[in-house]
Amino acid sequence: MSIEKELELLKYQVYLLKKMVVSEDHPFFMYALDHNLDEKQVKMICKVLNVFSHRLSDDTDQNSIDYHQHVSDEDNQLYENFSISETELLKEEKPSIKEFELLKEKIFSDSINSKYLLLSLKGQYIQPKVCEYLLEELEASLD
Repeated sequence: MSIEKELELLKYQVYLLKKMVVSEDHPFFMYALDHNLDEKQVKMICKVLNVFSHRLSDDTDQNSIDYHQHVSDEDNQLYENFSISETELLKEEKPSIKEFELLKEKIFSDSINSKYLLLSLKGQYIQPKVCEYLLEELEASLD
C-alpha cells in the first residue's frame, strides 16, 4: 500500500473513532484530536498541570517537597523538547495564568485558546482543581 493510501486510511480511521467516542466523556482527548496535538504536547501540558498542582499544595507537604527535588530523565527530555528549563517550572511560588500562557506558547506552535484548553482538561478530570484555579485567574484578568 502506498504512503498516500495509508495516510488516507489512517485519517478515515481517526474520523470513525471520533464518531464512536462520546465527546462529553473525553473532552480533552477530543480537543487533542481536533487540534492535532501530538503525544509530547499532551504529556507536557499534563506535566505542567501536575507540577502546578504540587506548587498549589501546602509547601510543608513532604510529597510536594520530594516531587520538586526529583526530576526524571524522561521529564528532562520532555522539558528540552519545548525549551523549558527545570528551574522555570519547579518554582516555589504559586502558578499564575501568565506563567501558564507562557508555557502554553512554548508547547503549542499554533494558537491554542487557554480557556477552552483548560475547560477540556477540567471536563476530563485532569487536574480539575488546577484548571479551575487558572480559569478563575483568567476570568479575573479579563475584568
